[in-house]
Amino acid sequence: MESEYYYQRNEVEVNAILLRCALVLLFVGPFLALLRIWGINQEFNYLECFFFSAIVLVLYIFGRALQHTEKFQWLLKYLILLGMHAGVCYMATKPGILVYISYALMPALSCLYYRKRFTLQITGFCYLIMMGTMFLRADNETTYAYDSLTSEEWYSVFGFGFTWEYVLLAIVLIALVGKTESSLNLLHKSNRQMQDMQLQLISGFANFLEFRDQSTGHHVRRTQAYVRMIALGMYHRGYYQAELSAKAINYMEIAAPLHDVGKIAIPDAVLLKEGELTDEEYEIIKNHTREGYRLITENLSELPDKRLLKCAQEITLSHHERWDGTGYPEGLRGTQIPLSARIMAIADTLDAMLSERVYKKSMDLDEVLYELVKEKGKHFEPCIVDTVVKLRSEIEEFLLEESRKEKEE
Repeated sequence: MESEYYYQRNEVEVNAILLRCALVLLFVGPFLALLRIWGINQEFNYLECFFFSAIVLVLYIFGRALQHTEKFQWLLKYLILLGMHAGVCYMATKPGILVYISYALMPALSCLYYRKRFTLQITGFCYLIMMGTMFLRADNETTYAYDSLTSEEWYSVFGFGFTWEYVLLAIVLIALVGKTESSLNLLHKSNRQMQDMQLQLISGFANFLEFRDQSTGHHVRRTQAYVRMIALGMYHRGYYQAELSAKAINYMEIAAPLHDVGKIAIPDAVLLKEGELTDEEYEIIKNHTREGYRLITENLSELPDKRLLKCAQEITLSHHERWDGTGYPEGLRGTQIPLSARIMAIADTLDAMLSERVYKKSMDLDEVLYELVKEKGKHFEPCIVDTVVKLRSEIEEFLLEESRKEKEE
């Protein structure tokens, strides 16, 4: 479901933001040590300051490792929020350091994930950590500030008060997250309906070409899968994360089937020729990029989502441009080429080399990857080639599944 995919991508993005925020705790230890040198803070000894920063650093490195693995994002969000909460609570065990308001910070931040159950879990865990902290702080409070109370009396009085505050906090946060989650689900349902209509329009438009070239149907399906696979692989490896949002990748996947739609305007004698093309015939074939742009602009300009239309135009017009500027139709170079077209270019080439045609045999995957690496920095952007190489096992699994499907057909 698109809504589940949105929540997963949102989880990845929020984790990345909060992990950077958690890095701030690394400087707490040196700061407290500096205050002690100045005689301002005597509660933390130097060894505690060192261990505090060391633990934060270890958890941060562990979090960075989890960040690159999609299946462990659920664990990372617990590590970040509960880790930061534990750090705040540890400081609160010292007399004279008032950080009670921060007890509500992590439950509030959990709302960024838009999941009621998760917010409830974090609020509960944070409450347990807070109560443990207050138990450790009770002796200090009765010694320094509330000498008329025993530690048990102080703990029961303040523990009871914070319990009610946490109950109220949980009710408010769950109500807010529940409303947000419900609204998002309705929005995704509406978007899904609009997207289905767009997909039907695009699929019908792309299918015109399949009637003329029987190899195109499978090619369209495979390149569409490669585009998504490569874009997600780039995102998870830290490339173009701002540009490769969930919506942007979705646009690329939807628009990918249209990349060769301009071949509708190419004469059968050229398009279906089994032998090698002449220079004149090659020039005619090259014109399919401009023809595709024209057809999309003229026939799909009424698409409700203009960003999808723009993505389709970019992919269709520029998927034969080259990183070194020697491609066509406009000779664009480097990042002048739209990112969607740069990804489409390698997905198209990848499938072309892996597929058998009437005029050539298919190539082995390792041989294809070798050829792609040779074109690194020339035909293709280096980071995209690196991503494709790292996706070898996923591509191999996909090819096996495609082979099974084609046999069933």
